[in-house]
Amino acid sequence: MLNKDAPANSNFDDVLRKLHQEFIEVARDQLDDIDSMLNALEAKPALAEQYLLNIQRNIHNIKGQGATFGFPLTGRVAHMLEDYLLNTGGNLIENILDIRSYIDLMVDLISTDESIAHDDPQALLSNLPTGQKVTFSVQHIHDINVMLVMPPGLQRKVVAKELLSCGFRVIRAYDCIEALAVAIDILPKVVFINYDMVPFSGPDLCNVFAAVEKLRDVHIVLLTSHEIDDQSLQSLQGNASVVVKHKDFTEKIGELLIEWNIFDSNLNDASK
Repeated sequence: MLNKDAPANSNFDDVLRKLHQEFIEVARDQLDDIDSMLNALEAKPALAEQYLLNIQRNIHNIKGQGATFGFPLTGRVAHMLEDYLLNTGGNLIENILDIRSYIDLMVDLISTDESIAHDDPQALLSNLPTGQKVTFSVQHIHDINVMLVMPPGLQRKVVAKELLSCGFRVIRAYDCIEALAVAIDILPKVVFINYDMVPFSGPDLCNVFAAVEKLRDVHIVLLTSHEIDDQSLQSLQGNASVVVKHKDFTEKIGELLIEWNIFDSNLNDASK
């Protein structure tokens, strides 16, 4: 039996190595294309709208294929660049230097098979630009990761805008499976989870976080249209707090962040 399986396993390994190499070549081409577009934008800013979609498409491809073909951290950097572009409203012209820092890092990761990040990958991710905008001179930029597990739409935009205005680093996840992978990589201080998610519900995801040792201390805000006494909300575990999406729900979020000392947590960490 072992002899019969050996050729098949060998062929499979060959396929994986080939796909790994193909990803390297394709990703490098896509990153080179982005670099060329950024060069063109520096000379002709009017091309920004034309190039934004192409840049987003290339980044999304790298994000989706990175982990599959052996470059999970490269995929995560691409994911964070997607969020950066959303956080800055897709403004390429004013953010070319920041975007280049993402591109340069992905090039380095691919060129070294991600070995440059083995010692401290979370520090590497945390040093990337966030797209945060200081709207008042007294506003403090918080070096704190906050994750949104919410479908695209108005409510996600509202929550993201509020958090960005407070100076937080905002990262988005589009389903529950992606949320777990992102959370393990970036270790957010707070996670906002929408009740209606896929492939399982927001309450289920809250309980999964509570069951994972690395994530069980994360503060979770479960956003729901159900009333607080709904039966589906009675079995929540861990650090999950329910916020009903009434008109004043963003005020309730602010109260929770203050209660959890999130605004001062990076200062507390620095003093340890």
